[in-house]
Order: sequence, then structure tokens, then C-alpha cells
Amino acid sequence: MAAPIDQREPVGEEGTWIGLIGAGVVALWFLARDIAAGHPLRTPSVLGQVLLMGKSAPDVDRLDFTGIILYTAAHVFVFLLLGMGLAHLVRWSVKNHFVRYALLQVFLAFELFFCVVLLVFREETRSLFPLSSVLIANTLAAIAIGFYLWRHHPELRESMRHTPLGAAPVA
Repeated sequence: MAAPIDQREPVGEEGTWIGLIGAGVVALWFLARDIAAGHPLRTPSVLGQVLLMGKSAPDVDRLDFTGIILYTAAHVFVFLLLGMGLAHLVRWSVKNHFVRYALLQVFLAFELFFCVVLLVFREETRSLFPLSSVLIANTLAAIAIGFYLWRHHPELRESMRHTPLGAAPVA
């Protein structure tokens, strides 16, 4: 039988792994898209210019390494925060089955947040970042994070086996 969650790895360490997995999957998705289009690193360059450097007309033909570094740092930071929150939620959901609903809500809020950010900056990024690509990247990240959590939390699997989502707890 697996050790209880609290005795395995600290929540901060787990949250860091969750965040790095999510950030890595999204970054790899967009890197692959950029390479396929013949413009490696265009995505972080443009997003760094628009979101963090305030340029309304980003240079899409040349890489802006300041934009790449700023965007990459912000991207990883956001995912680390998300990872910390998810690590806490998963641990809490083992003890309280109602919290499992929050996990789905976090995913939906995460998708909505990035869609809104994309729409706000849509004019500058319209041709480069179709909404479908963002949804695919975030869904792939959610699947990778979900797989990690599923593998690292046997007590969550056991809890879900005893009380499936939507079922009343068995006394």
C-alpha cells in the first residue's frame, strides 16, 4: 500500500513538478508548431512583446530575446502557481470528495482565462495563435498533469473507487 500523501513529498515539491509539467507541455506544443511553420521560438517572442513589453505591433519576423525570456519566466511562474494550487486541491480531495468538483472547475477556469487573454490581445496575435491551438495546448497540459496526479496519488484513485464523482459517500 502506498504511503499517505503527506508523508511522501512536500506539497511545494509536488506543485513545482505539476507546474513544470504543464508549462513544459504547452511550451513544447508551441515550439513544435513554430518549428513546423519554419519560425522556432516565434510564439514566446511575440507573446513576450505583446503581453509583457506592451508592443501593439510585435516584430514577427525577428526574434526578440528579451520577450522570449520575459514570457518564458512569466509562463513558468503562472504554471507553478497553478501547480501549487492543484497539489493542495488533490490532497484535500482525498479527504473530502466534494472538492473533486473543484478540480474540474480549475481546468475550466484555466481554459477560460487563457481564452480571454487571447481574445484581449487578439488583434496583435490573430494570425499566429488560433483559439484551437491554445485549447489543444492547455488540454494536452491538463492530460499530462492529470496522468502525473493519477500515478502519484493512489489514495485519490482509492477514494474515487469508493466514492465516484457525483455519488454520495459510503458510510
